[in-house]
Amino acid sequence: MLTVVRCLYRPGGAEERLHIRDVHVEYMIANRHLLEQGGALVSPEGAVEGMFLILRHDSRAAVEAFLAGEPYTRASLFATTTIECFDRFVPHADPHFLEKLLVAAREWIAAKRRKAGAKT
Repeated sequence: MLTVVRCLYRPGGAEERLHIRDVHVEYMIANRHLLEQGGALVSPEGAVEGMFLILRHDSRAAVEAFLAGEPYTRASLFATTTIECFDRFVPHADPHFLEKLLVAAREWIAAKRRKAGAKT
């Protein structure tokens, strides 16, 4: 299962993170088996605003345990943290997934139109 984690720093949090960045990076290395993707969220001006992760895990409890041990979380650097399940379409294990998705979408639309036409 994949989960998107989006953490936004509280005021001053982005600067404070620098003092424990080494511990954070060590934590990421130790947990890289969970990391599908990750990086900094930045403003259009290039200011670091937060952290974005895509985690591969078995349960939401595993994600919450990962975050509970994450150094930036433990240091209360984030104003907000969101956790959302993610169904990745691209890239997909099936190289024809998008084409199949297109066919399914068109079939659904056609069925809805037929049903709507039958009601009038």
